[in-house]
Amino acid sequence: NDYVLDLDSFWDPKLIVQNLIEQTKDDKPWKEVQYTDKKKAYIVEKRRLQGAFSEKLELPDFPFDHQFLNVYITSEYPQSQLEIAEDKEEISLLNSACFVDEQEWQLCDFVTMRKKPTRKDFSQRKRVTFPGLSAGCCAIRRWKFFVWNMVLVMGFISSTSIATFAVDNNLTQNRLQLSITLMLTTVAFRIVTNQGLPKISYNTILDVYLLFSMLFTYSVCIWHAVISLFSSQSYQDDLDLYVFIVMVTVFGLFQIGFVIYVVIKVFFRNIIIKESLQQYEEHAMKVFGENWRHQRNNQKNALRKRKQRGRATRPAEDELDDEDDDEFINTFLISQKERRV
Repeated sequence: NDYVLDLDSFWDPKLIVQNLIEQTKDDKPWKEVQYTDKKKAYIVEKRRLQGAFSEKLELPDFPFDHQFLNVYITSEYPQSQLEIAEDKEEISLLNSACFVDEQEWQLCDFVTMRKKPTRKDFSQRKRVTFPGLSAGCCAIRRWKFFVWNMVLVMGFISSTSIATFAVDNNLTQNRLQLSITLMLTTVAFRIVTNQGLPKISYNTILDVYLLFSMLFTYSVCIWHAVISLFSSQSYQDDLDLYVFIVMVTVFGLFQIGFVIYVVIKVFFRNIIIKESLQQYEEHAMKVFGENWRHQRNNQKNALRKRKQRGRATRPAEDELDDEDDDEFINTFLISQKERRV
């Protein structure tokens, strides 16, 4: 009974968080001995890590995109000596009640796990594969701000250029004055919107829409300059009518095509998210039973209300956030394990 087991003397997996770029808090890892239902003992290493993590975002569908935010875990040992795998007897939890960026993102309530081994080439003959596991969550961007303040406004500005055809085609200077004013307006609006868009080297869905609107206004402006080259008044009237019909048709088809494209993208995005959520729920129900979701939602709502009541009282209460998170997670795990037993 007086014998104390030195857990630090056992084999260390030498785990590394690969995409950690800024560490703000790192508690010393500690180990515990746990037992399975068959009375088999195993050592569990625990670590509380807080910091900033890097993640490559895929933004072609911005602002209708979703991002998988992952933490990549690897080891200093090669894959021939160590394998990192998800624990099928436990479930990974995401405390979405502590998410602070809800105004811009919607955090999905599931955790994805997948193996991700990495290979490093030390030389042409020596290539070593290291084990890896990515654990992450999914965040969906809230797109309404960009639609109401960028897409809709630019659509109004570019569609106004069609109204310049109402001016008589003999008044070229008046048409050009209106068209150039609208063109400068789209350029100024584009410069302003660039401040709120991601700085990337490729075009997003929103960039394509804004560029088309500028190109459409530019095309109308060029036509008003070209029509003055024709001397016949009847020929000008016919060409002006045909170009007007073409411009309206192109503008309308692009708007319809843009909406259809976005709807299709969102539809397939939701399918991917639903499949990931379904896999997570199936795993959770195998571990905790059928009532795990209801009990977890109740505990999360209680934690969220408690934090909302005490958030603006004292700055010192922010120091209790970590303890609240631990209390929430531990309470959930204990209650679910008791239910399972």
